Amino acid sequence: MPGIASPIRAFAKFLERKQLADTVYQLKFEMISPVEIDFEPGQYIAIEIDIKTRRQYSISNSPIKSKNVFEIVIEIKPNGVGVNYLMNLKPGDEIKFIGQIGLFILPEDLAENLFFISTGTGLAPLKSMIETLILTEQCKHHKIYVYFGTRYTGDIFYEDLFDNYFSQVLINDYKIFLSRANMPGTIDGYVTQFIEMHDQSTLDTGQFFICGNGAMIKDVERELLERNISKDSIFYEKFY
Repeated sequence: MPGIASPIRAFAKFLERKQLADTVYQLKFEMISPVEIDFEPGQYIAIEIDIKTRRQYSISNSPIKSKNVFEIVIEIKPNGVGVNYLMNLKPGDEIKFIGQIGLFILPEDLAENLFFISTGTGLAPLKSMIETLILTEQCKHHKIYVYFGTRYTGDIFYEDLFDNYFSQVLINDYKIFLSRANMPGTIDGYVTQFIEMHDQSTLDTGQFFICGNGAMIKDVERELLERNISKDSIFYEKFY
């Protein structure tokens, strides 16, 4: 696809780890070779755990901020080989990866209304997209709606960041859906309920960027198609 750089084999240095929620961590890396990663918002990397094992992680920061330093977000439960590898990294350790990968990116022609729907760490690539729209001031020309779904209050992360974007009117709506807990300021239920919050004309002039649980992605897509939304307006990473 024109405009997307081909994946490369690369090395990066682990810088720091930050806990975002009960079982969610953000990891920061600095490029070693090459010195930059030429990624588009929404793309991911495949970290080589060993000679036979790779694990995929979306880049969560915007390339507008930096192409020399990048961040990923991981869920440490369940505890797998990729999680063990990443959680045992020490500052200065080197990783090998293949990147940038994926066609889940912002299209050149953006609709009037942009919906970003996620569960769990699926919020990571959407954060990269949203921050890019803000930093390039495209947010002034489009309405941005951010909807995040999870089970418990301890699973919530980046809340302060998106609350700040909302308070500055950089995004038009931000809501959290909790399926197994109650918390003031959140909505009881599932993130798919965002569809019911909008009239048909708003949905008709929208594009939908979805990332997270595979069942959620299928449910959102099905409900949007039932509302006669074009499949061309629905975006998600195809490995789901």
